[in-house]
Amino acid sequence: MAINMPASWENSTPKAIVDIIKLEGGQGKLPVSVPLMGGSLAAFALLVAAEHLLSHSFLGSAAFGGGAALLLGGGTAGVLALYKSQDKTVQTITALATVGAVIALVSILLHFIFAAALPPPLPSDRLIRFLLFPMIIWKVFAFAFIFRHARLRTVPAFAFSATLAIVFDFIMATLLH
Repeated sequence: MAINMPASWENSTPKAIVDIIKLEGGQGKLPVSVPLMGGSLAAFALLVAAEHLLSHSFLGSAAFGGGAALLLGGGTAGVLALYKSQDKTVQTITALATVGAVIALVSILLHFIFAAALPPPLPSDRLIRFLLFPMIIWKVFAFAFIFRHARLRTVPAFAFSATLAIVFDFIMATLLH
């Protein structure tokens, strides 16, 4: 039995975000809204800081969240300016921050599920990070998909999204305890 959605759902911002998360639509359907971009970046900063807080200190996690949001917004604006796609900057940052926040939320939930399933005598922190590695791969592919819709070619889109994931999940996470 099919569920009939109202006609207003098809052109709504939540529908556009769901399509971006499912990798079925680009950020072109998102409104060009600086407050929405700011809210998305704030949610991204909060959720990646919460994800980092599971195994690090509070100050390190707060610095990680703020630095990740700053790097995501600034790096994206710089890359889009380099590729002459400044008209898509607000929508692209909004999409990246929203998808990054959703991935961080799923990582937090999976972390709790794995932590409850693995008893303390096991090296649970390293094992959980190993089990959550596919989340990093999801982040790379989702970010590359969004950058492709911002008129970047395939190789630069993957290169920049992989660079962001490496900097976030390996370099910054290691440096900011």
